Amino acid sequence: MGHAACVVCSQEKSSLTCKTCSTAVYCSTTCQVKDSNNDLHQCLPYTILHEERCGRLLMASRDISAGEVLFNDIPGAVGPDNNPKPVCLNCYKRMPGLVYRCRHCSWPLCSPFCQREDGPHARECQMFQKYSPRFNIADFTKPCPWYNAIMVLRILWLKENKPETWKLLDMLMDHLEEEKVESKRKNGVIDFIHNHCKLTHFKEKEIRHVIGVIDTNAYIIGENPNKDVDLQGLFPITSILNHSCTSNTICFAQDDFTFACRAVMPIKKGEEITTNYLHYHYHYFGLSYRQPELSEHWHFKCNCHRCRDYTEFGTMSDALVCTDCEEGRLTPLNLNADAEWVCGTCYASIPAESVNKALNENWDLIEETPKFDIKALLAVLHKLLRVFDENHYYPLEVKRRIIENIGETKGYEYEDLAEAWLEKKVNFCRDHLKVQKKLAPGLSEYRAYISNHIAEPLYWLAKKRYMDKKCSSQDLNKTMEEVAQHLLLVVQIWGPYRKRSTERLTAEKAKDFLEMVDEKYLHKSLGETADEVLLDNKLKIYRSINF
Repeated sequence: MGHAACVVCSQEKSSLTCKTCSTAVYCSTTCQVKDSNNDLHQCLPYTILHEERCGRLLMASRDISAGEVLFNDIPGAVGPDNNPKPVCLNCYKRMPGLVYRCRHCSWPLCSPFCQREDGPHARECQMFQKYSPRFNIADFTKPCPWYNAIMVLRILWLKENKPETWKLLDMLMDHLEEEKVESKRKNGVIDFIHNHCKLTHFKEKEIRHVIGVIDTNAYIIGENPNKDVDLQGLFPITSILNHSCTSNTICFAQDDFTFACRAVMPIKKGEEITTNYLHYHYHYFGLSYRQPELSEHWHFKCNCHRCRDYTEFGTMSDALVCTDCEEGRLTPLNLNADAEWVCGTCYASIPAESVNKALNENWDLIEETPKFDIKALLAVLHKLLRVFDENHYYPLEVKRRIIENIGETKGYEYEDLAEAWLEKKVNFCRDHLKVQKKLAPGLSEYRAYISNHIAEPLYWLAKKRYMDKKCSSQDLNKTMEEVAQHLLLVVQIWGPYRKRSTERLTAEKAKDFLEMVDEKYLHKSLGETADEVLLDNKLKIYRSINF
């Protein structure tokens, strides 16, 4: 099936298979979307709809199981992120100086080996050849603004060369109406395209639209081989996904820079398919953080189910301790920035200014505390718990920083760590897991992150207790089962990610640890289960979320 022709355009060696019937094969998500209008074949797991509140959206066209890959999206373009120092436009390696020039357009490349006719540079190279501008970079140690135009040109190239992909990307929102101050970067891109390259057939309005589309919709999809340049991609289907603060999918880059969208929990037919625009470190952050962050960077006011629930699904991750009764919790009266905060127990209230003051002062306190000083972080945590609910994102953020230190920082290595420190890390991880199950349930990246951190201290704690005769062999094996389950989840969630990515490397380490635990205690050939994901990309499908 992997060598069949696309049922829409007949391209050979197409490998994107219909997940429902397995009879149709596509070369890209674009062709799969086209085929969704075919009366004889309607197996696509989503439908593209339009609503006034958000524009286009993806709606589940059938029931979807957790773990299922909904689509693999081919990027309309890939390129270096904004303001890079000079890089090779084929392999994206940083260049120490002028080594070699493209023989067609004279743009600096890293070597003759990157003179590829079918490489990423081919798009802009084709356009540069029209007027043969000179490209003399004065200083290779500083960011070069010309590189900000590369991604824009690669998108504009689609207009004449791949009009179907261009049409899908051209429909994306640019949010130019939100721009308060004219951008020096955007003006520089227009100047480079019009005046330096003489490509005046691209109108200024069109260029600004493409820049806005990239700024609003592009994803960071990886790094160059030396991991010193971020790469961004613009995807026609992924970009339609709307945000939810408790989303039902994750999206991630694969080895060929396609973007996979995978369900993290079961999705019913008729439900909107969503993703979380924020990094998973912020998935437990409260409304006070999320609303201004989403407004500033994505230009919308979130109105998802979680944002409309001031208790944050009962977690109180944005709540303050009431200073009047000391038992109740203060939450905002409504979504307005200047709304009063009211106690749910005694109904006392405080103005938004007082809440903002407490947030700002205590965030400064967190940031001023050395991130490797565990004892200082514990002292800050003690102070925060007098002001905020135990599940508020400030105490949870300090706990996360402590979690990252225990077992990793010098003087706190696992082998020599006292039982009390192991217990503390395990307990802090469990505090996060309680919140994760409500705010980022299922196969979320937040879950992979915490499962990865809890597995090793759980292992050492059980081992020390058994050696000290504080637990039975049955208790030891039970804990090792839990350790294995956490490690398997890390592999299941992060294993499909692009090789050499931080997440994939973490999954590979989890697999090594899993094999050791299995060999010593469980004897279930769990390494083979992990290899099914890491080597064969066979992902588990979950009918329900019970972990």
